[in-house]
Amino acid sequence: MENEAITKLTARQRDCLRLVLQHMQSKEIGRQLGISPMTVDNHFRSAIQTLGVSNRLEAARLLEAYELEGGDRPSQRLTSQPEPVVSGLEAPIMTSPAIVGDRQGNGVSALREDQVPYRTFRETSFIDFPLPVPTRSKPRNDLTIAQRLFWIAVLIFGMGLGAGALLSGFATLTNILLALKR
Repeated sequence: MENEAITKLTARQRDCLRLVLQHMQSKEIGRQLGISPMTVDNHFRSAIQTLGVSNRLEAARLLEAYELEGGDRPSQRLTSQPEPVVSGLEAPIMTSPAIVGDRQGNGVSALREDQVPYRTFRETSFIDFPLPVPTRSKPRNDLTIAQRLFWIAVLIFGMGLGAGALLSGFATLTNILLALKR
């Protein structure tokens, strides 16, 4: 009965459930699969309903057990059937053609071998500081908590400075008008 339900899952539902076993949240799964977190949650809801379980982790474990048993593979290997080159869990579905690595500069190119001739070089900016607004190179908000607190402090300081300048201007304007009346 469970095997029948698992065979009814779509490929996208299976992809989402596999990533749950890697302890990923909907936002991270969506980013990796190139879909919105809301779509990921819809895939989970329908998979949970199809499998008749109570949560996404149970559904993911059922799928894992089914795949470990070899549920989707034919019972006999065909002579013309090639071996899989890369499994779905080892390689991300969508990768950025940017430099991937830790923040200390130990990066590796995320380009495949056939994409190397088409590599585009990013112009290095004077300051590569994370901004609190989306830019062409970083459309997502990937700021850490410390960076967010820094920007909040900068904005509060800037607003205080602007308000002080505005009040000083009003005081000066008032003094000028009072001097003209005398």
